[in-house]
Amino acid sequence: MKSYRLIDTHAHLDDPIFDRDLEVVVEHARHENVGVVTLGCDYVTSTLAVGIAEKHEGVYAAVGLHPSKVTGDLIADDKLIDFGAYRHLASRSKVVAIGETGLDYHDLPTGRRGGPEIELAERIRRNQIRTFGLFLQLSRELRLPVLLHCRDAHDEMLKLLTNWDQSTTGFDSRGVVHCFSGTWKQARKYFSLGFMISVTGIIAHGGYQSELLKKAPLSNLLAESDCPFQTTTPWSQRRSEPAYVRQVADNIASLRHLSVIEVEKQLSANAHKIFRRIGS
Repeated sequence: MKSYRLIDTHAHLDDPIFDRDLEVVVEHARHENVGVVTLGCDYVTSTLAVGIAEKHEGVYAAVGLHPSKVTGDLIADDKLIDFGAYRHLASRSKVVAIGETGLDYHDLPTGRRGGPEIELAERIRRNQIRTFGLFLQLSRELRLPVLLHCRDAHDEMLKLLTNWDQSTTGFDSRGVVHCFSGTWKQARKYFSLGFMISVTGIIAHGGYQSELLKKAPLSNLLAESDCPFQTTTPWSQRRSEPAYVRQVADNIASLRHLSVIEVEKQLSANAHKIFRRIGS
């Protein structure tokens, strides 16, 4: 099995922006010796991600439900979210992770205390927590790492992951916190739980997360495109794509005063450690 110079640990190749030239984008990544993990945000896009992975060499998939897709309606194992279908999809050979999944409190409804908006926000928050817990269970059951999305909820997520960690003895491949937006203190807690943090193209946008990127052990970092978002060129209107993670590695090397080869080698080793189905 091929060992890629870099792995783009978080891409969305199912996005309609790639409909006309997906083959070119995948070939560009292959030419740059970049493997790709493409993620779904719900069951439909997760199915698309698996299909793309199965069609293309060097592309792998993750299946999940983005927390912003979780509503205020009651969530149960057999209602609204078909976890049996997710389990079946995640069992496919090119699925290497569960995700994206997590918590996102950034855009919850706001209003007066005791008002309907606050009540709705609380229901959504509870359902996000419950849904996240079910995907963590699926990760443990299938022995797959989780790809985490988190905005404005890192303390809550760390509490949930700490409880999960205590019940997953022997499960070594924890997962990745994508596009990290928390503090250095929170980052250290993720590292202590065995999670890595992935770096996007916005590292190039002047000082973003510079404390984290200077202090974090290189063995705890990964690179991602989050394509078609998070372009490596500040203020650019162009879309991102997996091949651009080479620029992310370049930026990390510059910030830490290391050689690009050293950084790429470590980032690749980190990715293969997390995504064991990709191999080494």
